[in-house]
Amino acid sequence: MEPETVRLAGDRGFWPACAAAALAFAQRHGLRDETLHRLTVVVPQGAHAQLMREALVRARAGDRPQAWLPPRLATLGAYADAAPADALALVRHAELFAALRAHAWVRANFGEAPAALWALARQIAALADELTLAALDDTRAFAQRFEAVLARHFKRRAARVIEPQAQLVLQLWRALHAGRGASNDAATALLRALRRRAEQAQREPAPLVLVADQPPAGWLRGFVELYSRAAPALLIEADHARAIAARPLLAAAWPELVEASTRAPLAERAAGLHAGAPPLRILATASLEDEASMVAEQVLAWLRAGARSVALVALDRVVARRVRALLERAQVLVRDEAGWKLATTSAAGAVMRWLDLARDDVYWRDLLDWLKSPFTLANVADKSAVVVAIEQAIRAGGALRGARAIGAAVAERAAHSDASSVHSDEAVQLLRTIDAHARAARRGGRTLAEHARTLAAALDALGMRQALALDPVGRAVLDELDALAIALAGDAARVGLAEFRALVAERFEEADFVDRSIESPVVMLSLGATRLRDFDAALLVGADADHLPAASSESLFMSNAVRAELGLATASDRAREQSVAVASLLARVPEVAASWCRRRGTEPNALSPLLDRLRLAHECTGGAALVQRGGRARFEVEAAPGARPAPGAAGLLPARLSASGAQSLVNCAYQFYARHLLGLREPDDVIEEPAKREFGEALHAVLYRFHREWGAQDFDAVPSERLRASLAQHVRTVFAPRVARLPAFLGLQVRCEALIDRYVEWLQRRAREGWHWCAGERAVEAPLALDERRGIALHGRIDRIDADRDGRRQVIDYKARPVTALRQALAEPGEDLQLPFYGLLLALQRASEEAPAESAAYVSLDGTTAARAVVREVVPEQPLPELVDALQARLRRDLQRIADGAPLPAIGAATVCANCEMRGLCRRDYWSAEDGAPPEEQV
Repeated sequence: MEPETVRLAGDRGFWPACAAAALAFAQRHGLRDETLHRLTVVVPQGAHAQLMREALVRARAGDRPQAWLPPRLATLGAYADAAPADALALVRHAELFAALRAHAWVRANFGEAPAALWALARQIAALADELTLAALDDTRAFAQRFEAVLARHFKRRAARVIEPQAQLVLQLWRALHAGRGASNDAATALLRALRRRAEQAQREPAPLVLVADQPPAGWLRGFVELYSRAAPALLIEADHARAIAARPLLAAAWPELVEASTRAPLAERAAGLHAGAPPLRILATASLEDEASMVAEQVLAWLRAGARSVALVALDRVVARRVRALLERAQVLVRDEAGWKLATTSAAGAVMRWLDLARDDVYWRDLLDWLKSPFTLANVADKSAVVVAIEQAIRAGGALRGARAIGAAVAERAAHSDASSVHSDEAVQLLRTIDAHARAARRGGRTLAEHARTLAAALDALGMRQALALDPVGRAVLDELDALAIALAGDAARVGLAEFRALVAERFEEADFVDRSIESPVVMLSLGATRLRDFDAALLVGADADHLPAASSESLFMSNAVRAELGLATASDRAREQSVAVASLLARVPEVAASWCRRRGTEPNALSPLLDRLRLAHECTGGAALVQRGGRARFEVEAAPGARPAPGAAGLLPARLSASGAQSLVNCAYQFYARHLLGLREPDDVIEEPAKREFGEALHAVLYRFHREWGAQDFDAVPSERLRASLAQHVRTVFAPRVARLPAFLGLQVRCEALIDRYVEWLQRRAREGWHWCAGERAVEAPLALDERRGIALHGRIDRIDADRDGRRQVIDYKARPVTALRQALAEPGEDLQLPFYGLLLALQRASEEAPAESAAYVSLDGTTAARAVVREVVPEQPLPELVDALQARLRRDLQRIADGAPLPAIGAATVCANCEMRGLCRRDYWSAEDGAPPEEQV
């Protein structure tokens, strides 16, 4: 018995006609109302099952309204009931990965990059499935044909470049079919399942209807023919050419789709057509954001007009995601049938970050990102406090890599601070657990199955499985990992953590998450998924030349010419499929639009050539232009700059004030308010590349150790060689642990060593002038009285105090800055407060019997080499006592006014604002310079 074949126009009447043909077929073969359930209807997509069911119900209601048992509706995969393709693909990919890793050509061209090898395995597996379906059951004859085609094509020198790849594919395909790998072939499994269905029909004959939304492939047509030998079979093909031909403008734009033989130019083909309604509107914009906004506004307009089904065809997923966000902001949900890659989700990102931690020996940045993920540490009661304890230890200068080293830093910080010992202990215990599982993951010589079990154990121990299970996307991630573990249970290939991580990344990149809980009239789908589906309106999102047709280059392993001779789909075939899909959408949907961003950055972005042909054809008929330029909706608003902030803080006066706090008060009252009254500060940067601050801290430590050793020694009486040797030894002692922790400190050590000669010369010159060292790194705190009820403690750490033969003291502050910069800072009296502040501290010390400092100086220690090294003191032009008295009066006045509630305005000085972290808080760029209270009322 031959199968029956029916071709129906692929227009909006397809499904009613399809239902009528199926019912007529069932009646011809003896099926009645009570036996109609024996009929099986196979549809191309899951969405088509609902359309077919509705069409069958309408057809029966118009015929006989009595009760009936509907036929079974299923997609081809569900009907065949073959093994899951994903599980088979995992096994096949693992086998191909092992084979590729051992192949000389692959090693020569791709090296040992695991991600590249897994991607190659995926491409070869997909190509092998194509070859299997093309060969049907005669793999030996097809392989011989394959060899003959390769021999013929690779005689040409230009084609020999691709010969090794093609030979590799043939070799692997043969090996997979010759060995046990054939059972892991998704294509072979599908063919076997369909063959079993045909054999079952011989035992239990049941009519079959197979609906094809495009010309069926040879293997599918062969199955229908095989089935028809045992039971009645009907093949219903969608004739898109007939639907397109019914729209003359579409036929004129794409004559190749309706099999027209005319070779007339496009203008001639369209000239005789009547200028009808535009087939679509092209929304042209100048930016991606404008494009997304116009698409969202168009969808909302359609919904307001009563549209019950709107299709968003996601050609450009970046724009489509932005459209979805804008619609959700407008309280319109989008049912995303295409879904999104698991690799783009935060749930999968948490798993990948754990693998990164294990691979890279717990690098601090990855650790903090992973700890702060909502998918970790569900088994830790006070997660936030534990994470804070770890982060503070890292930022305080602890280890940057290694769970054990970071744990030691947490314990050390807890021992020297007021941090909660409970949370610190929990953090140390957590880091031990992380270290144990990271070491287990890095252990070499393990199979993929063992790596999967190790990952599962880590997910349990680190509270990730519990957290992932509470989230829909997280559950999809767990399902993917569980499927991976099951599929690889029998694989014996031994790989490292990098290879296993690359496999997990590949799986997350291939797997999609589709949220099926959303019900919405707006559906987002791919172009291929629009076939034979009806919508009230549709919008092609991102219809530029890069996305429509989707770019398709010649295969890495096989040229299009070879593919054509082997009966495989070529790039031109795929482009034609997209053309048919676009034309069919225009033929079926009453209102269609397309979005087009005319520029990508500074470069022009061409319109899709498919739509450009349609645009030209429509304009040749004399119709209105299809392209409509626009952008985001614009609204007239009155500019209203914010007021310059000037808060009061009478109750926030701090108990203590440092030199940096006093300098902040002078620079900008609002900066002082935010930093020192509200306590807002940026967290300390983690030191990965030591800079000026780290050099200064190390230099201070070196000089303090050196002067502690020599005390008040007369340096002029000591040989310079001894001083240089001593100073060099202290440099090595101070920098040794820093270099061990961070090798980049070695450059700063060399810079410090370059200063030794100049510093010794400066010391001996100072000694000849009568100066000697008295104290270093001296912490000083002294009270500053404001009124009879209030006071504040000034505090600071003075780098160095020297004294001359007469007992006069001098405050010295080391600076790793050029002399010119220091002179510029001291040029304006009263603006640089550090030296006067230290002088004031010494003057206010009541318990001290020492005389106050009579002078102060910065010591510039600058230069990167010995030849450029400079050690020179820079002294303020004004006497220190005058500066101290002026500063004391100023601090008393300003702090008293703050205590009394005076405003603390943002000054807005460019030199201060340029490097101020509070610029965003005061909204410096959004207020007028004239805003604020009169100067006499401000601090």
